[in-house]
Amino acid sequence: MSASSSKLRAYNEKYLGRNGFTEKPSTRAQKLEVHQHALDIIRHCGVRLPRQVPHSPSSLVLSPTLIIEIFSASSVETIMNTDWTKPAPETSASVQKEIDELRKRHGALLSRLYDLNASAYLDDVEDRYRSRNEVLDEDPREWMKREFKDNPKALGVNYSQAEVDAMIQISNAQKELYAKTFPYPFSPTAPTPAHLPSISRHNYDYCKQLIDLQRKLLSVKKEEEIKLQREHERLQQEMYNRQRWEEEARRQAQIEKDRLEKKFPTTVEEFYSKPMDFRNLIARFLDAGPLQDKQLRANNWTQEEVAPLKKIFNKDDKFRGQIIGMVMTIPKSISSDPRRKLP
Repeated sequence: MSASSSKLRAYNEKYLGRNGFTEKPSTRAQKLEVHQHALDIIRHCGVRLPRQVPHSPSSLVLSPTLIIEIFSASSVETIMNTDWTKPAPETSASVQKEIDELRKRHGALLSRLYDLNASAYLDDVEDRYRSRNEVLDEDPREWMKREFKDNPKALGVNYSQAEVDAMIQISNAQKELYAKTFPYPFSPTAPTPAHLPSISRHNYDYCKQLIDLQRKLLSVKKEEEIKLQREHERLQQEMYNRQRWEEEARRQAQIEKDRLEKKFPTTVEEFYSKPMDFRNLIARFLDAGPLQDKQLRANNWTQEEVAPLKKIFNKDDKFRGQIIGMVMTIPKSISSDPRRKLP
């Protein structure tokens, strides 16, 4: 392909900033195009109306998509029982479905229009063929010469010059008519189906709707991505909070466990539930006699804490004997002096 052929066709500046599809038709051909476009919409793009149309509250915006949904419902009961003021939330899947349905409807519409135009074209070609006068396709002077070749003077005898001129004018008019006109629905500005004004208008409507839906799809996808990111962040924060809560619960449980383990017991059962080293410390305290006050201060105990178990120790001979036995079995600290002779 040459460089010149790949260049875009230069636009006409007088059409700059204009949209011929939305401008009010001015010529007869444009009015016919708009009329045909409206007929196509009524005949092929309309939907079957139900027997009863639902009342439209002021808060309900009847968009084209919603109108199709309403009129495509299975029954009047379905329409009347559906709250159309609360449409389903739009998702990327629902918008993509709208796009697919729009493409499907437009493809079906073009197929019908092409079929109808093809049928109309064949009918018009046949009508043009049957209505064309083949005699007028030839210059009258030519067939006159063939017909009167044996009598050259007959040209001036049988037909006057005015009649010959009239026949020539009629012949030229028929040639011009068939040269300037195309079989329906084509025209000099629309010689192929791709250039038909009606098809172009439907393609414009389709592209306009498709572009709007594509923009909506991008917007909805962006919103979904934002929601998904926020949901991910929320779940991450919940997981972090749960982990922190579990760690804090374990820490508090350990603190409580340590507190309970270091709490001076008030009953015999509680005494034996304490760790061995803590029991040994308590046993030494109970058997310390006059030195109890010293150990009380050293271990930060209060008289109120130790009073219940001291009372049991003083009254319960069995428990007191167990404590004394424990004290006797507690290993004594051995001097580390190397000069001391080991036993």
